[in-house]
Parts: sequence; structure tokens; C-alpha cells
Amino acid sequence: MSNADTKFSVLISVYNEDEPKHLDIALASIAAQTRKPNEVVLVQDGPVNEQLSGVVKKWQKEMPGFLKVISLPENSGLGVALQEGLKACSYAIVARMDADDISCPDRFEKQLKFLQDNPDIALVSSWMAYFEDNPNQIVFIKRMPQNYEDISRIARFRNPVCHAPAMFRCSEVEAVGGYTQRKRNQDYHLFARMLLNGSKITCIPEPLYKCRCNSNFLKRRASFQHMLSMIKLQKEFLKMGFISFPRFILNIIVRITAYMLPITITRFVRTRLLRL
Repeated sequence: MSNADTKFSVLISVYNEDEPKHLDIALASIAAQTRKPNEVVLVQDGPVNEQLSGVVKKWQKEMPGFLKVISLPENSGLGVALQEGLKACSYAIVARMDADDISCPDRFEKQLKFLQDNPDIALVSSWMAYFEDNPNQIVFIKRMPQNYEDISRIARFRNPVCHAPAMFRCSEVEAVGGYTQRKRNQDYHLFARMLLNGSKITCIPEPLYKCRCNSNFLKRRASFQHMLSMIKLQKEFLKMGFISFPRFILNIIVRITAYMLPITITRFVRTRLLRL
């Protein structure tokens, strides 16, 4: 089957706190793809304001028949929203995207071809280019491993691939129960379950996706709540048999240390040690 014949869905979740202009740009980047999706499943995680609703209605007109809107009665968190959206996806291949990011024009074309050329691969992601205000001014590129064996090994310590630019075979995700109700780290939890199930995950070594990175982004990653969530996740990994007890102890020490670092140090690590 050719690239043009393979149908796929794009899965996005939006909630009331999202910025309307960012959602508009995100959807515009989908419309500008060299290989357009057959549908975009947009989950409204709880009621959204008039501005966000206006952007959604605009793109329903711009992409008639392509934008499928799923409205949840209340804000339930990203894990629940993505699982509901996954159920609504019509096709066997699904591409993820966040509501405030940008997919580079050839992202879907390259990932779709990769999955076609590698039928043993369950999920393919890419590197991510981070920016603050101007998408053309890249702050740093998050380079992730490409080799499946490296990804499997690194996953025992940290999230091995970027979730937002992922494209996957829906059957492989559904085989491990899909997205859980976790409000944080639902992607890492999913990848761990997929790896335990024998699914092969890889990454295209190109920045096919642009992600917003500002002070609020860094503060969320360095927050007490984020640290507690990661510790809870490590406990679940230990129970699942995904990590050993010594690895569990080491992971906890690293995460507590990272939480105690000043935000300026965190920013330096992300923008200098991971620089272009």
C-alpha cells in the first residue's frame, strides 16, 4: 500500500486553559502538511471558552469532514481525554499532537513512510525543537535515541521518546490498555507498558516537531507535584517489573535532586547541555 493510500488520524486534546491562538497555529500546521491526515480527532477536555470554541468552529469550516470534535462534560485530565479520543479514531495509524505546538510540514509524510517501510515498528517519534515565542528561533533541540535497544535501556531511567510527535499503530497501544487515567506522565507509563509487551519503539533523528518552552513550562517540570508524580510512577514501574529495586532507588534520588535544583540551573541544563 502506498503512502497516499494509507489512512491515519491525528489525536489532539484541548482544555479551557489553552491559548486560542496557539491552537489555531497548531491546526494550521496540520493543514499545511505535505501528507494530510484523513481526520483530526479533537477532544475538548471539559467546557472551553468562547475563544477556543471559535477557533474550533473556524477549522471545522476550513477542514469540512476532517475535524471530529469529542466534548467531555468535565475536565478529566490528559490521560482520560486521549483515551476517549483514541476510541473515536477511525484508522489503524494515529499521530499525536499537542494543542499549542507545531508539526513541521513533512512530519506526517516521513513518519508514515517509516511505519510502512518498517512493519515491525509499533511507534515512531522524532526529535523536538523547542522555542519560546518565535517558532523560527529555536532554543534547543531535544535529541532522543533512535535504536530500539537504546530506547528500551534508557526507558528504565527516563522517558525514552517524545510523546507529542509520536505516530503509532493503534492496535499496539490498545493491546496494553491504551492511555490510563493518570493526569501526569501518561505517555511514559504507556511506553513502559508497550516495551514490556514487546512493542518496538523508535525515533526519526530529525526535529519534525516544534514545542513551546517558556518559564511556565520549566516551572511545571520542576514543580513539587511533578516530582511526586514521577516518584509514584517509579513505584508503579517497580511493581510492574519494569525496573529493579536498585534502579528504583537511583531514580528516586535523581528526581529529588532535580527538584531541589534552582530553576536557573534547570534552564541551563535544558538550553545549554541540550543545545543545537
